[in-house]
Amino acid sequence: MSFIYTLRYSFDPRTNTKEQDERLYRFVKKAKIDDVAFFINGEELNHSHLTKAQTQVWLDAIKPIQKKLAELGVTTSLNPWTTIMHSDRGYHVNPEIGFRTFVDINGDQAQDMACPADPTWRKYITERYAQYASIHPRRLWMEDDFRHYNHTPLKLMCFCDYHMKIYQEKLGKKESRAEFVKNMLKPGKPTAERKIYLDQARKEMIKNEKMIADAVHKISPKTDMGQMTSFPDWHAIEGRDWNELFDAQGLNHPRVARPHLPAYNEVAPNIYARSFEEYSRITAAYLGDEAELYPELENSMWTPQVKSNRFIAFQIITSALIGARGIMLNLFDMMGNGINDHWHYDTMLAKIKPFATKLKENRLKMHNLKGIKVLVDQDSAYSIHTTKGQAPEEMLPHEKNWASLLASFGFATTILPIQSDMHLKGQTIAIAGQLLRNFTNEQITELLKNNTVFLDGESIQVILDRELDSLLHIHKAAWHPCKTGYQSFEQADGLTVQGVKNPRVTMNQHTGNYLKIDYDHDSDVKVWSWAYSSLDEKLGAFMTVIDKHIILMPMDQDPKHGWESQFSTYKQGIMQQIASSVAPIDYLDVDMSNVKLNVQSDGKVAWISNFSLDSYDKIKWHVSHLTSQKATLIRYHQNGVGVEEIDIDLDGKLATINEKLEPLETIQLIFK
Repeated sequence: MSFIYTLRYSFDPRTNTKEQDERLYRFVKKAKIDDVAFFINGEELNHSHLTKAQTQVWLDAIKPIQKKLAELGVTTSLNPWTTIMHSDRGYHVNPEIGFRTFVDINGDQAQDMACPADPTWRKYITERYAQYASIHPRRLWMEDDFRHYNHTPLKLMCFCDYHMKIYQEKLGKKESRAEFVKNMLKPGKPTAERKIYLDQARKEMIKNEKMIADAVHKISPKTDMGQMTSFPDWHAIEGRDWNELFDAQGLNHPRVARPHLPAYNEVAPNIYARSFEEYSRITAAYLGDEAELYPELENSMWTPQVKSNRFIAFQIITSALIGARGIMLNLFDMMGNGINDHWHYDTMLAKIKPFATKLKENRLKMHNLKGIKVLVDQDSAYSIHTTKGQAPEEMLPHEKNWASLLASFGFATTILPIQSDMHLKGQTIAIAGQLLRNFTNEQITELLKNNTVFLDGESIQVILDRELDSLLHIHKAAWHPCKTGYQSFEQADGLTVQGVKNPRVTMNQHTGNYLKIDYDHDSDVKVWSWAYSSLDEKLGAFMTVIDKHIILMPMDQDPKHGWESQFSTYKQGIMQQIASSVAPIDYLDVDMSNVKLNVQSDGKVAWISNFSLDSYDKIKWHVSHLTSQKATLIRYHQNGVGVEEIDIDLDGKLATINEKLEPLETIQLIFK
């Protein structure tokens, strides 16, 4: 089956013309579009929640176009632009509809955005989705306003009187909204209020999804429901249960999702590379390998002024790295201009489709990859200890940090959502943030003793809080905030990276705080780098290896910049030398900055993607084990698919592929 192109298309039923329809038909034929998902009441054309009669205007306008598309072999899907509503835009809920709006964490009330537990809204939204189902779309999407956060201009919801009554009943006592919120965010150990809020948010969204899906399937049993998603870490602070939510889409229906691709405007590909790991790949891991993923390719504010065809093609092709079965193309504006032939999207899409389809023949599966497993947990907001207790952002997990860093460093990686009964042994894993708070002391001990483990400063702090210092041979530890005149840079004494001896990496800017650790005397601790002051004073150990298999990077994250300081070729070289000293591991040479490596568990398929604007004359791959020195190389070639049999040079653990890798290029290797 081909890689599926779904065109998200908006037209204005009041002003649409036959000429615009004809441009659409020509475009879908030339661009090889498989499915058209019609926006309903979207963006600039949105005028609040629609009544039954107002909705029917859209459906009546879509039906003749749907008929013509069917004659062209193209299916029709629907993309209503509102469930709860994205934001307040000066409208108020129509009294004829009459549901309650939500109240945010600060006590501010929305004008046009629904309370997700309100019975009137639930009745309204299920009736509208049943109405959408009346034209029997291939897929019926729920927008990513189906969430408890990012509803401008308000904050996290819902704390209306209706919800407060629910919270108080579960709490067993009366608390004001302000008291409940204060306790929910209270520093230190999570409170009953936190759990009550997360449980309620989780439960009500699963119930809503199921109610909507049931209403749709009663009218159109073959229609698949699809759910659009945003940022996994933010979904954590609304208690999202990925399995339960997507299973609510209906029995005998697949999990269908539109993961976020984090570039509405063209950005530097190395920056896109980081966010792609943190959002798109983590979402794919949560949803599982059999989910049908159609990621979001969106241009905003539209036209080639915001994104080049080359970058669009790059995004579409690299969606193979999350195992996508197709792509959702939001290429044209949402205010009724329709198709613009001058942008040549049709030519570009037609050219790359055979290659995207070829990559799909050996589809990447996130749970079937070799390399470092970055652990994440959908339930981390339940266990995180806040610091100030002032903002819901303090509940955000920081587990994504290793994902973006290690993948950008050329390591073969994947994402592994943890499960309560998980017992990992003999794996290479990476843990960041406060994820370890989700484990018992016994589980933490088992995890650290039985695996090769990367730990950051926040993870180390959890171990200290649990009084498990002996696992890391820690005698004492103290935090030193950055930009206080103490630490200035990290230096890897005795190492050489790209010809530079004793390379240095900043500890002064766009960086986290430093956890200075003094280790027990005569313990098995190897120091790979040290923290220094600006006057070259050696302050203490930085990168260390404990008991030959636990790698420590004792740093937390900058509130704004995360781990931005660590994206250095010097740090890449240091990390590669450390990692390869403790375990067999696959990674691309340090001379190939921002090139990603993915390797199937059995080693028979590999994906190499250049997330940079530089070309590389050859590919140098440090292998843990090479299945064969003969492979089939698949690449985009002359407006189609290039397939070539190649030989790979192997010198010890260094495999050299004598093929040029172009900027923004993805290749696939199938080993004999």
